[in-house]
Amino acid sequence: MRRSKDVFLQGPGRIYCFADSVALARTLLDAGARVIQLRHKTADDAAFKRLAVEMLARVRSFEDAVLIVNDRVDIALEVGADGVHVGQEDQDFREVIRRAPAEMIVGVSARYPDLARSAASAGATYVGAGAVFATPTKPEAVVIGLEGLQAVVAAVEIPVVAIGGITHANLRPVLAAGARFAAVVSGINDAPDPAAALGRLLSESASFPKDQGR
Repeated sequence: MRRSKDVFLQGPGRIYCFADSVALARTLLDAGARVIQLRHKTADDAAFKRLAVEMLARVRSFEDAVLIVNDRVDIALEVGADGVHVGQEDQDFREVIRRAPAEMIVGVSARYPDLARSAASAGATYVGAGAVFATPTKPEAVVIGLEGLQAVVAAVEIPVVAIGGITHANLRPVLAAGARFAAVVSGINDAPDPAAALGRLLSESASFPKDQGR
């Protein structure tokens, strides 16, 4: 199996992107995205599997890019995706980690330090912490702020992906808080020009010290 964890952990990119179509994934990859999560909440299993296969083929045309599937663990395993991301409230993340091949990336949502420690001790590759700021993507999300993000970072030795309301304007404090990646949804996907929005984020993150963030 491809050494997906190495690609994810050693890659230079700091922006974690999302796509619900092959066209959007292509746009983001061509603009420099190297971590893409396939998230499509309404597709049935058959449609989602077709989408995953097509998107994975596109991602794999870049040696330094990975595709992480949101929630659909069985499909992620079946198509050989680079990784899967699960919420601690959605399913038993320990069982997901047990089922995953050794080189598969497994991300777990962890809003608080104790949840992050549980995920890390179970063998998660990374934890997702947020919402750092209020976000239109999930208006109901609990906001943990930069202090909450710092607490999660301090609790674990694995990378932390910050998510929730992150934009070009607040990216630097997120990275300064110790996040290895900044996950950006609406700030890229809802922009008039997603490629340009991603480009600005990548440029800003590239100017940040490379040793910042686990």
